[in-house]
Amino acid sequence: MTSRLPGRAGNPDVHPALDLAVFRQMVDMSNDAFYLCDARGRFLYVNDRSVTSIGYTRDEMLTMSISDISPAFPPEQLAKFVAGLRRGPVPPFEVMNRHKDGSPVPIEISVALLEIDGTTYMFGVARNISERKQLEASRKSFSQRMLQTLEAERQRVARELHDDVGQAVATVGVLLHALEQTPGAVATEMRPALAATHASIRQITESVARIVRDYHPAELLGLGLEDTLRTHALQFTQRHQLGLELATTPTTGLLDHEQELHLYRIAQEALANVAHHARAHRVIVRLKQNGNRLTLTVRDDGVGFVPGTVAQSSGGLGLVTMRERAELMQAELTVQTTSGRGTEVRVAMRLNTNPTLPLPLPAVAERSSDRRLPPVRTRSGVTPRRRRLRVVEGKPQ
Repeated sequence: MTSRLPGRAGNPDVHPALDLAVFRQMVDMSNDAFYLCDARGRFLYVNDRSVTSIGYTRDEMLTMSISDISPAFPPEQLAKFVAGLRRGPVPPFEVMNRHKDGSPVPIEISVALLEIDGTTYMFGVARNISERKQLEASRKSFSQRMLQTLEAERQRVARELHDDVGQAVATVGVLLHALEQTPGAVATEMRPALAATHASIRQITESVARIVRDYHPAELLGLGLEDTLRTHALQFTQRHQLGLELATTPTTGLLDHEQELHLYRIAQEALANVAHHARAHRVIVRLKQNGNRLTLTVRDDGVGFVPGTVAQSSGGLGLVTMRERAELMQAELTVQTTSGRGTEVRVAMRLNTNPTLPLPLPAVAERSSDRRLPPVRTRSGVTPRRRRLRVVEGKPQ
């Protein structure tokens, strides 16, 4: 789409030269860079901000073209861009320009075509977004440090629970067992109470072990994301009596430990939201590779929520944390929900294309399984097969 310059719409009593001078003064006072180019990208007019932001003088810039300051637009690419502008408007986009001293200058730019007397020109408005990029980098760094601190604190709490509380409970269990085995130490009428106490000790031990696993999933280091995710999903649905459909694919060699941890935490938080808010009967957990993309999906059939209201609920912080984790992986997180129809949390990321990594596994048929947990194996063991588990209303099918 091209734009044609309209006739002058100002006061007819104002001299055209004054009108033009006022316009140029307004342009030069702007914090944005304005430029006018011919169809080949050669600069015909630049304002003061264009000059100060890129380091060249005005005279120097008027002998240059877009290709001289923007590595993303060599002449052949610029020609394609202009052809695209002829077909229709292009939304504002970000590009990296090059300062006279060689340093990169990130900008956001809007471009339009002008047709004047049969000649095509490009008019552009460019905004230096260096400060915004620095703020984004600082926020990302802060988020990364915050999550690292959170993981370190979780690891500390898990270790103290295991070493202190877990050991104390285990000691009580041993003492009770010794008491039970000592002839005459426990009256016959007290043995039911002793058995009930033993059962309570076992429940406490299991609860402590679960909290330790949730706080610090050490299995990620030995088993990897797939098996750790399967184990958590199975134990979660057993504990909450939910139906489960589970489909996973191997990720060995495709992710680093930090990416595995972020994906696992997102799944963990999504499932926690199911338990706390969804009032669901069934959960679907999928980990799927499609080419160089990996997608994690957690879906429930619960009550859902009204988009825009979750920020005020107790689950708002969890969603914020999930988005921060996805952003750190340069992944895309989407949350789709409808009141009364459940919620789907999906995170999709591009896999590392490092040629030293193993090639993607060929597609294999999914298989049915029961609730029994997969055998323990290390990353260096036999390549696992893709597996699918379907459980309905808490019972294996």
